[in-house]
Amino acid sequence: MEIVLNHRVVSEHVKKLEFVEKEPEQPFEEEPGLKEFFHDTGLSSDANEEEIAFLRKLRFKTKRPTPLYYYRELQNLRDPLHFRTH
Repeated sequence: MEIVLNHRVVSEHVKKLEFVEKEPEQPFEEEPGLKEFFHDTGLSSDANEEEIAFLRKLRFKTKRPTPLYYYRELQNLRDPLHFRTH
């Protein structure tokens, strides 16, 4: 669907609305490996709030990651080779 807006009222003339089919969200239960990761201070003690939020958003359908998986994911987030600053 495309909507053309009155140029006297708004600065943008066109808005695009999209609909995406998604599976219903299941009640979230924290992964056992993530719980173990948080309990192991050797792996998780320096994780900041943004990193923790990212790790908590990870979802898996069939596999169950280990605490080491989350540690490696944390290291990937911090590696400057993986992300550009601009």
